[in-house]
Amino acid sequence: MRVVVFAYACEPHKGSEPGAGWVWSRMLARMGEVWVITRESNRQVIEAALLSVPEAGALHFEYVDLPRRARFWKRGARGARVYYVLWQVAALRQARELSRAMSFDLVWHLTWANAWLGGLAPLLPGRFVYGPVGGGVGMDWNFVTVLGIRGAVFEVTRALLRAGARFLNPIARLPWRRADLILVQNPETRAWLPARHREKALVFPHIVLEGRIGWMGPRPETPTKNALFVGRLLPWKGVALALRVLVLLPDWTLTIGGEGYDERRLRRLARRLKVEDRVAFLGWLSLERVHDLMREGSDVFLFPSLHDEGGWVIAEAFANGLPVVCLDRGGPPAIGGSGVPCTDVPETVAALARAVVAAAEEKAGEFPSIDSSTLRLRSILRSRFPALGIAETWSPPLEP
Repeated sequence: MRVVVFAYACEPHKGSEPGAGWVWSRMLARMGEVWVITRESNRQVIEAALLSVPEAGALHFEYVDLPRRARFWKRGARGARVYYVLWQVAALRQARELSRAMSFDLVWHLTWANAWLGGLAPLLPGRFVYGPVGGGVGMDWNFVTVLGIRGAVFEVTRALLRAGARFLNPIARLPWRRADLILVQNPETRAWLPARHREKALVFPHIVLEGRIGWMGPRPETPTKNALFVGRLLPWKGVALALRVLVLLPDWTLTIGGEGYDERRLRRLARRLKVEDRVAFLGWLSLERVHDLMREGSDVFLFPSLHDEGGWVIAEAFANGLPVVCLDRGGPPAIGGSGVPCTDVPETVAALARAVVAAAEEKAGEFPSIDSSTLRLRSILRSRFPALGIAETWSPPLEP
């Protein structure tokens, strides 16, 4: 089997979309020969990582970027979505050159996988697979009061963009129509797709970890019960709900790792709720420090995000032996977090508090490993594409 993959984001040893691009490429390379089209900026880390992965012989990378003079305006996240759309044109040109030299059995749009941004990969010949794609988790407007003015404006703008793209963006609609298989990160994204496309959509979160990370035994006892949150400090991440939970748990503390523009508002809220002496804002944390906190300094990972599509940090918490409490929305419960139903703010906060206390006495869930996820993906592809003759098993090649 030959597969060509569009993976705008693809970096080893990362989370979120970059990590998904890398790990899913490895998973596919356990079933056939894979050509991955990604950004030139990813070249150095990818080629260093290829030296130590068993699938390296079946992984081939093509690096594509716009000319420097055509991307001077892109700075970090600024202009990223516009640049992504333009990059798709360059990636399609490179993929067509490859397809003139060889035929591909599967064409796969992997990252960015946003259902209302779309992509151009289905213009190539071959059976087309889309995803795992997100973008379908909307805002529960019962919670708009906890967002602040800036957060509320963001959510209204986001809702309008999603609705407009669903009906007006031809690049978004193209992959839905052409796909032979759509993998979605959560049930909400499947429900968001037009009804005629839902039959070919399966829920399969994109979060896959390459290893156990390091936790090996029973969790140490902590003198004070502590809940941990790690993520960007943005209104929709739900940290304002976590602070309200702390009011109902006077014997608990809350550790917050991450940075973002909402931090100042959250600090004011902690003072107003009179919990600031039990809240620690640690700012940006290295991945190693996050894992240390998960293994040794926390009892529960509290992640009340209002519309996360995935939640890589959920799997990392599980891999470090930490139970997870989240809202019953989007990706976190699809990965295995203890989802609390959303009602109104007071009832949901009370339910989160009860779930935190209960989770502290429970074991962590199972994290999605590269081995278990490959088995599931192989089963899906063998069922959907029997003519490709995908082998039932894979073994790493022997060392020479």
